[in-house]
Amino acid sequence: MRTTRPRTCAVTAAVATTGVLAVALSACGTTPHRPAAGSPGTHTAAAAPTAPTTTASPAGPSGATLRALLPTAAQLASRITVSGVYDTGTDFTAEADLPAPSLPGADCTAAPSLNADVATADFRAAYASEELDNNGESVQLIVAATNGGDAARQLNELRAFAQRCASFTAPDSTGLSVGGTVAVDSFAGIGDEAIRIRVAAAGPNADHYSQPEVVLVRVGDKLAAASDNDQAHNEGATVSIAKYLAGRLADK
Repeated sequence: MRTTRPRTCAVTAAVATTGVLAVALSACGTTPHRPAAGSPGTHTAAAAPTAPTTTASPAGPSGATLRALLPTAAQLASRITVSGVYDTGTDFTAEADLPAPSLPGADCTAAPSLNADVATADFRAAYASEELDNNGESVQLIVAATNGGDAARQLNELRAFAQRCASFTAPDSTGLSVGGTVAVDSFAGIGDEAIRIRVAAAGPNADHYSQPEVVLVRVGDKLAAASDNDQAHNEGATVSIAKYLAGRLADK
């Protein structure tokens, strides 16, 4: 049985991408991101979330193993840099030790903060992440392993959030109420199942607000996620990266 420790719906450490995807990535927008408290995992230039109790004998791929599936700096075009990399080391968190899921109870005002980290946080037992910086633009990547059946639960949870928050209002930095929408659609031919979440702001100044886009893919009990903050909602980059990561997971 899960513990009842709440998991915050916060943006955590680091993310990036690869040279074969460099052209698609040039269209990506900036993804805001708030580092969480450090943990004993392996990381580069990025803070890491605190790791819960873990199993002595991993039931799935560890964070260190998953990290090897992410593109490296050597694979990136010269203008693209890795601003942070993180993995959860050799641990694999048992189902009973995972914090209680937070997305089902999240307020819809959290929608503008949605990214790959938030989209995978509730059920991952081990993971690795990267952040790509392309002349100030960012794409967040996560590959994660879950306990049996949890990867499918994560996708269902995200679908439910999108349905519940299809239309919402959130205050901007001045306290002004801004309208927004959350839409979800599916992609065939990527992993076992794949969905895309788009958050859009409404009104004449919509382009001033965070409008994230997340592609989440399930491959068995593993997850691949890519997110950006592209105001034009050109999903080419996130879909291409998600396909690449899903292929890497399928080979694992």
